[in-house]
Amino acid sequence: MGRDSKKVTSWRIALVLLVATATAQKPPNTFEQLSTEAKQAYEANRPERAADLYARAVKLKPDWTQGWWAIGMISYERDRYAECRDALTRMVALDSNASPGWALLGLCEFRTKQYDESFQHLKKAHMMVSAREAGGPLLDMANYHLALLLTRQGAFEVAQEVMVQVALKIKNNPEMMFSAGLAALRMPILPDEVQANQREVVQMAGKAFWDLITRPPEEAEADFKALVSKYPDFPNVHYVYGTYLAAHRPEDCAPEFLQELRVTADSVPARVQLALRYIVEGKLDDALKRAREAVALSPDSVGAQLALAETLQNQGNDEGALSAFLEAERLDPVSPKIRLYLVNAYRALGRLEDMRREKAEYDRLRSEQRNWP
Repeated sequence: MGRDSKKVTSWRIALVLLVATATAQKPPNTFEQLSTEAKQAYEANRPERAADLYARAVKLKPDWTQGWWAIGMISYERDRYAECRDALTRMVALDSNASPGWALLGLCEFRTKQYDESFQHLKKAHMMVSAREAGGPLLDMANYHLALLLTRQGAFEVAQEVMVQVALKIKNNPEMMFSAGLAALRMPILPDEVQANQREVVQMAGKAFWDLITRPPEEAEADFKALVSKYPDFPNVHYVYGTYLAAHRPEDCAPEFLQELRVTADSVPARVQLALRYIVEGKLDDALKRAREAVALSPDSVGAQLALAETLQNQGNDEGALSAFLEAERLDPVSPKIRLYLVNAYRALGRLEDMRREKAEYDRLRSEQRNWP
């Protein structure tokens, strides 16, 4: 073969290799290419590359729900919460029935301190999944943060009910256990706002709460006794022990609530609990006294109004009870429980049309809030 012929052959080989290399390095342009390579990059633990590819893919196909979900997940894992929030906002707009989407959106908003929006979206995710269902780690984490926000709002009883669901699934988590102490002690703050000199009492209260759900009864009892022994003058320590006794040894609970009043003279919850206990014991005059005190101290307390209504009902004062139930309804118009109280109150007064109206409202609200505590 001549020298020129060899040069031509070498040139052709080089050209073929160049074309092949250019073809191999050609960036993906179609949605199919981008989505496939994005998935491969994520599985290969290349989050930056995956995020870029997913972002390019959703530009080509803006209604790709899984793409927005992937961008949100990658952003959350990289602590880019604003980007996560924006991606998940797009996702739930496309699929409003995706409880994981609402859960992750609420978690991102919690991180960006958009607490009102976070609460609404975490609540939505919670209500879409029954407590009997296995929601998985994501929804467990969402419920935990929902409980934090309920505590921050002062909805302590609801916060504890949600935290119970978390504790039943996550048996041992010191951070969550600590946070449960805030709801137990009725402290409307987030965990990172607890002062250094209050951390131990919060931790002890949280452990008692957590052990009550996850450990043998005698361990929880020992926790509560240790808490009362070490912090007898800390607000709501006697109250939380009293609520434990009310559920397990109700005949012993009243002294703890009275002790709470010595520590926290203006305690509305302690008065409400005393009124309810006195009703059971038939001490209706004492119950009425405590219920009226609670309402006077906090007219906007739903619990105080309900305690007053129940006391008046037990005294045979159905008109007075109805007035208190209606005030509770005004304060919490979306509560199915209060509507059911009104059903019975109207029945007692023979106001059947009003009874049927409230029963219809009860059925509607209960259906809308079927998974809400």
